[in-house]
Amino acid sequence: MRNYVGSGDRVTLTAPAGGVLVGVGYVIGTIFCVAVDSAAVGRQFSGIRNGIVSLPKPTATAITEGQRLWWDNTLKRVETSSLAGRFLIGAAGAAAAANATTVEVCLDGINVVAV
Repeated sequence: MRNYVGSGDRVTLTAPAGGVLVGVGYVIGTIFCVAVDSAAVGRQFSGIRNGIVSLPKPTATAITEGQRLWWDNTLKRVETSSLAGRFLIGAAGAAAAANATTVEVCLDGINVVAV
């Protein structure tokens, strides 16, 4: 097919104000992705928007396998509730104990809108 550009699992975007850091999640417009590399503001970077990634979570929160997860773009971590300003990004790929600092997230790869 001549108009096929790519799978969309990995995208090239422009870093927002403050730039981006490798391994951190970002909402760029309606796209949630995890930066594959760091970039200064206005520079292009690669981001993963579909797949399984390890992201930070609150240490007081236990997460069950398959539980829906929302992204807090201010705190740069996943949350288990859909409070205002959060973005549904996927589900837990594995359970995470309350004392864990990260959780495996199966990213949906769909465009996001704040709750």
